[in-house]
Parts: sequence; structure tokens; C-alpha cells
Amino acid sequence: MQKHYFFIIIYLFSFCAIAQKDSLTIQKIMDEAYSFEQNQPQKALRLYTKSHQLSLKSNYSDGAYKSLLYSGIVYSNIGKYDSAQYYYNKCINYCKKTKILIGEAKGYANLANMHQYKGDYSRAVKNYLASIKIFEKTKDSSIISQSYQNLSAIYTQFKNKELEFFYLKKAEQFVPKTNAVQLALLYGDIGLGHIKYKNFVESFDYFKKAETIALKEQNNELWFYVYRNFGEYYRLKKDYTKAIPYYEKAFKLADSSVDIIRKADLIYIVSDVYLKQKNYTRALELANQSLELSKKIGSGELEYKSLKRLSDIHNKLHQPQKAYNYLEESYILMDTVFSQNHVKETTLLQTKFESEKKDKSIAEQQIMLKQQELDLIKSKKEKQLYFIAFIALVVISIGIWYFFKQRQNIKNKEILALQQQQEINTLEALMDGEEKERRRIAQELHDGLNGDLSAIKYRLSTLEEAGLSPIDADNLNKVIDMIDESCAQVRNISHDLMPASILEYGLIETIKEYCFKINSSKKIKIDFQYFGNYIALAKKNETVIYRIIQEMVTNMLKHSKATEAMIQFNYREEELFITVEDNGIGFDKNAITEGIGHKNIKTRVAFLNAQLDSNSSDSGTSYTLSIDLNKTK
Repeated sequence: MQKHYFFIIIYLFSFCAIAQKDSLTIQKIMDEAYSFEQNQPQKALRLYTKSHQLSLKSNYSDGAYKSLLYSGIVYSNIGKYDSAQYYYNKCINYCKKTKILIGEAKGYANLANMHQYKGDYSRAVKNYLASIKIFEKTKDSSIISQSYQNLSAIYTQFKNKELEFFYLKKAEQFVPKTNAVQLALLYGDIGLGHIKYKNFVESFDYFKKAETIALKEQNNELWFYVYRNFGEYYRLKKDYTKAIPYYEKAFKLADSSVDIIRKADLIYIVSDVYLKQKNYTRALELANQSLELSKKIGSGELEYKSLKRLSDIHNKLHQPQKAYNYLEESYILMDTVFSQNHVKETTLLQTKFESEKKDKSIAEQQIMLKQQELDLIKSKKEKQLYFIAFIALVVISIGIWYFFKQRQNIKNKEILALQQQQEINTLEALMDGEEKERRRIAQELHDGLNGDLSAIKYRLSTLEEAGLSPIDADNLNKVIDMIDESCAQVRNISHDLMPASILEYGLIETIKEYCFKINSSKKIKIDFQYFGNYIALAKKNETVIYRIIQEMVTNMLKHSKATEAMIQFNYREEELFITVEDNGIGFDKNAITEGIGHKNIKTRVAFLNAQLDSNSSDSGTSYTLSIDLNKTK
């Protein structure tokens, strides 16, 4: 029997050794494939296919899903989106079967990224949200941040400023400070967001933050975006002389640092800068490169814009035939998309081209027409005077109307401000009244009921000297113990009604103490965390925050059936984020009726002028409270 066990052990050790050897071989193949992605993508794809097949044969699930995922990325980088989509979906399906959450989430994220490049924004949003939902389960804050950052880029396309900056803030909230490169790229996106709305000071500050990180990290991809962003900054300020050196530095890093799509986009933008600088040779060179790359990646929109740019350049070079040809080609490409303005522009260039071929007889006809025009000048001037008088009358009327409209708007704003102030005063009065009533009840419990119980205990204690029987003495002791427990419960209720520790120790210590009490009851385990430097607020505001958390935990204990929960404070510069989440059964927002607890929470959130977001599913409920500290100090 012992000999039999010996052979089993030898077999298991040999099996593990073979599996480890296979995984090392597969990893080596994938590393080799990665080195070929930029310069020899087809060779990289063949190696990823080889590593996938070997992973399936060896039951090495990590290698199997990564090979599929990386193949999709290579196809996306070279602009073959159908093939990329095929491999991403294959990766997602494989990870669902093998229950690899991180692989499934990465598949959705890259699929969303690809749809974003193609301009299919509805599918991009759908897949980003699917990936975020899974990433939240894996607690991978780095990838969650990147997904929110990509989501913001979609709403940039729609010029939805509110959602763009909302998701950028969410990205900044989750990005790990240890991931310096990702943080710097996020700073760049925030800077680009500000620059679109002419917030040059804010955008420059974020670009400088990214540059500071780049100096430490020495990462080529990061430097590409730093140079590109500074180029955009000076371009939008129309300081083209300063913009061009940054763009040229970005060009030198493009081939080794970013995919062909970003390179093509940069080339198209910079061709316009050189055009505005009247450097037509360089502008023409870049526009031709942009056209070539647009065809390579199959981007019809970029191809159209590149053809249009070439038309503009040749027009500046006084080459109307070429300008006309490029413009006509661009118009054919986007015939169903663009308006009649392009037809007019094409007609003008066609007319200009044909006019150069007119002979001497046409020129004589033009002289005759000009003579006829001179005869009409007098009548035209009279018409112009009437027209100017009419325009002046219209302008004066509009000015008077605008003046009264602005005056009315100012009055409306004053009324709205008074209404808002009245609402704030009402909320403050409600909060003060509620806290006063809590203090009164707490005082009554502590001084009245607790005092009475203590007096009863004292009177009962004197009975011990009266020579009671052992049974009566035992019952007496039990009654005294019950009175002690009642006193403790009264003290706890009194403390919950008016926690004195807020006044003495502040909000953080009070929440810690509250969580300790809840944990002591063993009904649920609450993990309390806080990050950043504690910023003390007015005691009134800290009390309101404490009441909100207290109400949320009370609801959790009553309804969620949760076994674990978390309360997290995150201080970030001038904002405080508070998260309360549990692993309970969740709730349907549309099915529940709003009770007193929910109304109390909403009232206190309004008092703080804060924002409250909630998310609930069958895996738990999460609340996020965002407080602007400048409005609550």
C-alpha cells in the first residue's frame, strides 16, 4: 500500500512539473509575439494562435484567453475591426465558460474601445458599462479608472460637457496613485477637456502635472501624449510657432508608442497647422500621409477630411484643377452625409478652373458686363441706403428687446436666489429643530429614566441586608443585573440620539466608534476605511453627515440581509467622497415606496448641497455621497 502511494506522489509531481514547463513555454511565445506587434503584426498573430492552441492542449486557461485578447488588440491596431471583434467575442465567451472574470471584463473593455474608434458610440457605451460592472467585482481600480476615462471620451464626441467631466472625475477617483503613467494620461485627458471650453489656465496646469510625471517615468507613450497635448494647447491658442515643435517631437515617438489610428489623427491635425503657417510643402506631405493611413485603416471619415485638406492646400498653391479633383473625390465619398455647402464649394472651384481656360472673347464679354455694372451703381447705392436704414431699425429694435429681456432675467435670478436661500433656511431650521429634540430626549433618558433606574437599583440593593432566602437573594441579583442592562441600553440610545464624540473628537472617530458598536452586536460586520487628510467641518455639517450614514446603516440592517458592509471616506483636495455598500439582496428602485428614512436622507443631502448616487443589484447595494467641501465648511 505504501508503495502504491509513492507512485501516486511521483505522478503528481511529474504532472505539475510538465504543466509548469508548458506555461513557461507559452509565456515565452506570447512575449515574443508582443515584440512583433508594432513592426510585424502578422508574425505576432501567428505566434498568438500558436500560444492559444498550446494553452488549450495544456489546460492553461490564462494563456488561452490572453492569446485571444492580444490577437484582437493586434487586429484593432492595424484597422481590421471585423477580425478584432471576432477575437474579442471569442475571448469573452471562453472566459464566461472558464469563469475568468478579469478576462471577460478586459474583452468587453477592448471591444468597447474598438467600437469607439469606429464611431459606434452606443455599442461602445454598452460594452464599457459591462466591463466596469465586472471590474468592480474584481476590485481592480486601475482598470475601472481607465474604463471611466474611455467613457468620458465618448461624451466628448457628443459635446456633453457634464457627462464628460463626470466620468473624468470618476476616473480620477479610482486611479491608483502608484500607477503614475495612467495618472499622467488621465491628467492629459482632463486638460484636453478644459481646453475645448477655453479654460486655458486649468488645461495648462493639468498638462504640466502630466509632464512632471513623464520626467520621472521616462515612458515613450506618455511622452507622445505630453508633446501632443502641449501642441494642442498652443494650436487652440493660435500660437502655431510654439505648437509645431511639440507636434514634431510627438511624430518621432508615434511609430514606437501609439497605434496607427492615433498617429493618423495627429498627422491630419498638424497638416492644418502647417497650412495656417503657409508652409504648404509640409502641409501637403502630411495631408498625403493622412490620406494613405485613412485608406489603410478603413476610416471613411478621415479619408474624407484628408481629401478636403488636400483640396484646400492645392487651392492655396493656385492649382485649381487638383483642388477641384480632390474636392470632387471627397464629395463622392461622403455624398450621403454632407450638406449642399460642399456642392457650392465644388461649383466655385469648377468655375475657377474653367475660367482659366476661357479665351480672349470671354475676357471681352466680361469687360462689357463690367461696363453695364457701372450703369447700375447709382440705383444700387440708393437700394443700399434703404437696406442700411432697415438694418439699423432692426438692430435698434433687437437691442431694446434684448435690454428688457436681460433686465427680466436678472430679476428672475434674484427671485430664484431668494427662493433657494429660503429653502436653505427652512432646511437648516428643520435640522436644528431635529437635533434639539434629539438632545432633549437624550437628556431626558440620561437624567430621568437612567436616574430612576439607578435609584431602583439602590433601593433593591438594600434588601440584601434583610436576610432573604437564597432563592430570593438569587432572584434579587438577577433583577439588579437586568436593571444594569437596561441602564446600558438607555445610555446607548442616548448616545445614538446625540453622539457627544462629534463635538469632542470629530466625525472620523465618531464613525469608527459607531462601526465598533454595530460590529459588537454581531448582526453584521462593517469595515470602515478612510483615505486622504481629514478636513474638519462645522459640527452641524458633521452631525448631518453622521445622521445620513446612521440612516443608511439602519436601512441596511432592516432590509438588506447583508453579512458584510463597508463605509469609506475619501478626502480629495476640495471634495469628500463617502461610500456605503453592502453584500445584501439589493432593492428595485421602481418597486419600493419612499419612507421616512429615505426622505430624511434626501433632506440632509440637500442641506449639504451634495450629490447622492445609488446602485443596487442582487449582489448588494452601494451609495456614493459627493460633498463639495468649499460649500460645507
